[in-house]
Formats: sequence, structure tokens, C-alpha cells
Amino acid sequence: MSLAEPDLLRRRARMFRFARIAVVALVVGYFFMPYSVQAVIPVWLLFLAALGLELEFFLGGYIHGRRAPVKPDRGPQPHDIAELGGARWQEELTPEEFDELVAEPVELPEPVQAAPFTWRYVAEALAALALVAGILYFASRPQGWDAVSSSDRARAEAAYSREATLIAGHKAQVGCDTSGQYVGFVQDADGVATVGGSQAYITPDICNTLYQVAFKRRVQSFSQTGRAIAVLAHESWHLHGVSDEGLTNCYAFQSGVQLGVHLGLSEGTARAMMREQLATNASDSGANIKYIVPSGCRDGGADDLKPDAPGFP
Repeated sequence: MSLAEPDLLRRRARMFRFARIAVVALVVGYFFMPYSVQAVIPVWLLFLAALGLELEFFLGGYIHGRRAPVKPDRGPQPHDIAELGGARWQEELTPEEFDELVAEPVELPEPVQAAPFTWRYVAEALAALALVAGILYFASRPQGWDAVSSSDRARAEAAYSREATLIAGHKAQVGCDTSGQYVGFVQDADGVATVGGSQAYITPDICNTLYQVAFKRRVQSFSQTGRAIAVLAHESWHLHGVSDEGLTNCYAFQSGVQLGVHLGLSEGTARAMMREQLATNASDSGANIKYIVPSGCRDGGADDLKPDAPGFP
């Protein structure tokens, strides 16, 4: 092993430490990915990436250490030959003289010992794999809508469909799109419905938020719950036949009050949620101005569904 190889191994170990940190950061980030992204990235793939990293480190080091060392050349060195007259000098020596010359003791540099094996590297690898495995174990456990049983999912979808039917004015069906085929991260939508149709889809996150309110009497987040109610009402108004996105939002914020009450909220809480949705409508819409409610979306305005009733929405 050359003088530079221990340093090379140390640099290699440092490089793999940075790679471990990157893998752990990726695994932690998996927790915060949207449901639709987690659905297409299996957790075992991340663990295999971590395992492959450790195997490459140890197998690469083992193979490197098993390489046969290069035997030192005990014959005259090039600079010695040059001092004695060059290659011609070798040619003028008889075989006996040459053998006698190379048989003389030659001082060789002391061999450099290979970097000793250390359990620190093994401990680091085991700790990294244990951390990754632990994180992925908790990440892969059923959460959100995945943790809801099939029977409760059916009950929840039936409840959402009843609310959609009331707003649409005709038989309507609401499904929770666990496949991500219709809505989700890729489609960049929380819900979808055909204008005047009978079928709507909402994301599993929206379904779970509504489920927590309707069946668990739990409000996980005030804003998130208000958003979920508004999405269900919004798609229901599309089923009713309203195509304009801004007007649909206006109607959804108003209908969302009664929808929230049907799901188990008090009228005051449901109204406060819809007022927040109306207040943040412009900022939530961002550059997509078609979702901004029209100017008539106000108390007593042209888009007030109940102009004679106090309070708006």
C-alpha cells in the first residue's frame, strides 16, 4: 500500500459520511411529501438506497484491501544506471557480474502498514441503517386516509355524497381518489367534477380531514378543515352546473356553513371557517385569478345566495 492510500481511505470515509447525511435527509423529507408522491415512491426503495450505500463502502474497501501489493524492483534503479553510464553499462557486465551486483543488499523503504480496521466505521454504518429503518418504519405505517378502515371509508364517502347531492340538486357521488388518477399532487388539484355531472373526486387528504370532523369530532387544523369543507362544496356546485371558478368559490363559501354544520361543527365555527376562506381567497388563488370571487360576492351583493338573511357568508 502506498503512502497516499491511508489518506485516500480516510477521504473515502468522509465522502460516505456526507452521502449518509444526504440519504437520511431524503428519508426525513419523505415524511413531508404529499400523499400522492408517497403513493408512487415505495419506502423499501429508500432503504435499499441506504443499504446499497453501506455495501458499496464496505465491499469497495474490502476489495481494495485484497489487491496484491506490487513487489518492489530489487534491481538497479534508473538513476543508478544513469550514473554508471546508462544501458551500455548493463550490456558490458557479464551475467555473473550482474548477478553479483543485484545480489548485494538493497535498502528498501519500510512498508507502510495498511490503515487498521476500526469498529467505528461499522458502528457508523449500523447507526445510519438503524436510523433509516426506524424512520421508514414509522413513515410506512398507515396514516391519514390510509389508516381509515374500508367500512369507514365507505361510510365517509356516502356522507360526502349526501352533502354533494343537496348542493347539486340531483344524485351525486363523491369518491376519494387514492390512485391519484384524477386529483392530487400531479394534477395540482384538491378536487375535480364535471360541470352538471354526477361524479366528483377529492384527494385523500381532503377526505381524511372531513372524516376527522364528521366521524371523530376532531378539528386537526382550523384552516385545513375550512379548506376541506370549501373544496367539497366547490365541487358540488360544479355538479350543480356552475362553471365559473370564482363564482363557484363564492357559492361554496356560503354553502360551506351548512355543510360544516351537517358534518358536526357548530354554526359559529363553520361560519368562521368560511369567512376565513373568503378573506384569504385572493392570496390562496395566487396568479390563477379565475378562482378569485367576483365583486358581487358580499353581503347583499349580486352573488349572495340569501340576500335577506343576516351574515355573510
